[in-house]
Amino acid sequence: MGTLPVPADTFSSEAVAVDPSGRYVLGSAIVRQATDSFPLLLWDRQRLVEVKPPLPRSVLVDVNSAGVVIGNARDEDGFLRHPWRYHAGKATLLPLIDEADQVTVEGINSRGDIVGIGRTPANTTYGLLWPASRPGTVRVLDTPADLVDLAGITDDGTVVGVSGFSEPTSWLRTPGGVVRTLAGPDNATGALASAVGGHWAVGQIFQGGVLVGLRWDLRTGRVKVLDPGLESAPTDVNASGVVLAGTTLQRGGTVVTLPAPSPGDGVGGAAIADNGTVVGFHNNLLTDEIRAVRWTGC
Repeated sequence: MGTLPVPADTFSSEAVAVDPSGRYVLGSAIVRQATDSFPLLLWDRQRLVEVKPPLPRSVLVDVNSAGVVIGNARDEDGFLRHPWRYHAGKATLLPLIDEADQVTVEGINSRGDIVGIGRTPANTTYGLLWPASRPGTVRVLDTPADLVDLAGITDDGTVVGVSGFSEPTSWLRTPGGVVRTLAGPDNATGALASAVGGHWAVGQIFQGGVLVGLRWDLRTGRVKVLDPGLESAPTDVNASGVVLAGTTLQRGGTVVTLPAPSPGDGVGGAAIADNGTVVGFHNNLLTDEIRAVRWTGC
C-alpha cells in the first residue's frame, strides 16, 4: 500500500475511482485553511493533476483507460444538473435532452461512451447515452421503466441498471437494445446491481432477511452468491471477476483483507482495476489524517 501525492497543506484526501488499466486514479482533497477549497484530483501513475471542472460544486464519477474523466456539477439549489467531460486539461459540458430537469453521468467505457440518468420535472426517469462515435450528441436509451440506477457500461456497450422504485429489478441492455433480467439465486427478484467490470456485474439482494452479495456473468446471466466473509456490499469488480467489498476482496473462492500500515488503522477500498490495483483511503490513527492510497497486485 502506498499513499498518493496530494496538494500542499492537505487535511484529508481519498481516491474514488481507477481506470481498468490501473494508470489513472480519481480522488479529492480538503485543504487546510481554505474551507472553500476542495480540489478534484487525477493521478497519472504518481503524477498529480488538479481537474478543473467547467462549473463549481462538481463531483468526480469515473475515468477510463484513455484518461477521460466524467463528473457532475450541482446548481445552487443542490441538484445535479450539469454533467461534464474532462480530458488533457480541457473540460466541457455534455449536451442535454431538453425536457430533463436533473441529469447525472454514471459511467464511461474504454471507447469513451458515457451513460447517465435524466429526470423530468414530472419525476420520470430515463437512461442517456453520449456515444464516443458521435461527439457532442446525446440520445435517450430504451431501458425498463422507472429507472433507479445505472451500474455502468461495458467496453462492448452493454449497459447494466436497476429499475422499479418499489420492487427493483436489475437488467442488462445489449448494444442492440435487447434487455435481459439479472435475477438473484433461484430467479429471485429484488437484486440490485451496483458495478460492472469486464463481462461481470456485482450487486446484492435481500435473502432470508439479510443482504447477500452477488456476481453475474453478463455473457450467460448466471449469478453467483458471494462469500459471506466479505465485509460489506460489493463495491466494484474487475475483468477477472475479482470482487471488491469495502476492506475485503474475493478472488475465486478466497477472501482476503486489504492490509493496513498499522494495527487499528482504518482502510477502505473504492475501486479495483484489471491489474489488481485497488484505490481508496487510509485513516492514520496516530495523526488523525485520512489519505488517498493505492494497493497493487491485489
